[in-house]
Amino acid sequence: MKHEIKRISKILDELITFCFLHGTNNMNITLENHKDYFKIHLESDNIDCDDVRVQKLKEFLAYPRQSEVEEYYWELAGECDNDTELTLVGMMVDRAEVIFDGTSLSITLYRNK
Repeated sequence: MKHEIKRISKILDELITFCFLHGTNNMNITLENHKDYFKIHLESDNIDCDDVRVQKLKEFLAYPRQSEVEEYYWELAGECDNDTELTLVGMMVDRAEVIFDGTSLSITLYRNK
């Protein structure tokens, strides 16, 4: 369970870093620990993003979960400032929902146990 908690923390670190790098002024994060899955929800207001950037974010987070890759590379999440880290996050979650309205960004990630 210790590794699972650390992996969730790394995922959160990547999301927070993304938002800070894109000039957010306000973030709200909710983490729910359900019996069969974790649900991570982040809302960011006044983020400096565009539709192209958000589309890339969606693509990165939509990578299929790859337990084998995750087992070896999860500890690297949060160590670099580039988009490949978001690809790793995509490989660590089972489902991602991203909603962008021009100034606000909402990200919901689901990670099965």
